[in-house]
Amino acid sequence: MKQGSLRSSAYAVLTAFIWGTAFVAQSVGAEHVPPLAFNAARSVIAFVFLLVLCAVMRSGRRRKGQAASVTRSRKDLLLGGFWCGLTLGLASFLQQKGLDTTSPGKAGFITALYIVLVPIFGIFLKKRVPKAVWVSVLLA
Repeated sequence: MKQGSLRSSAYAVLTAFIWGTAFVAQSVGAEHVPPLAFNAARSVIAFVFLLVLCAVMRSGRRRKGQAASVTRSRKDLLLGGFWCGLTLGLASFLQQKGLDTTSPGKAGFITALYIVLVPIFGIFLKKRVPKAVWVSVLLA
């Protein structure tokens, strides 16, 4: 097995582990904090982390002599960021609110349904989906 393939698989497993255990943390948090407060705290932590990450990446690009920013249009960046943020915020709130009434396992299962729904929605966008994906959808 190639080194890069092994590393990619390890990262996928690590991501799934973190993602799966997050539902338990969210469930425990839901017992003590309202959904909006929980998501606000989570978002602030993510914001600080991303701010540091952006500064490190910008510094690295400057050292290599590359442009500090890779965005083409500030308007597109702000518009896309607004809609993505709004969608993510609404989805996070609904997910956290749902954890008030169900178990972390059920919430994780329902959230994972997007894996099945993406190829189905792709039909409406006239995207070609490989046969292996449809087999996987049927198995799921």
